[in-house]
Amino acid sequence: MNENTENIFIEWKEKSTEIAIYFKNRDRKSAREPMEYFFTQFLKTIYSVNGVQPRHPLNYKSDLKEYKHLPVNAIERLTFIDDQPDHYQSYIQLSELFSEWEKKSVILRKRST
Repeated sequence: MNENTENIFIEWKEKSTEIAIYFKNRDRKSAREPMEYFFTQFLKTIYSVNGVQPRHPLNYKSDLKEYKHLPVNAIERLTFIDDQPDHYQSYIQLSELFSEWEKKSVILRKRST
């Protein structure tokens, strides 16, 4: 895991509570933009951990099929988030993905050293 990837995980931890507040206040409109941003940031972590330069986010489904290291059911879960970024359940999924992927990334980094 490189420094950029670590920074994305840190940024998510710092900003995710703000997104949660939007959903708590039923302000889906305000939640949409940061959800879309962190969706893209999450994809960057997947590319990075797999040693690939980020491509255009619209191609992520075909890209991810080729990668060895992914979170469980990544394509299905990311598709759900991508289709409905302003839904609370998408926030929950993205939170779970960040948590799982950070743990897995640390393990993969330790194995490679």
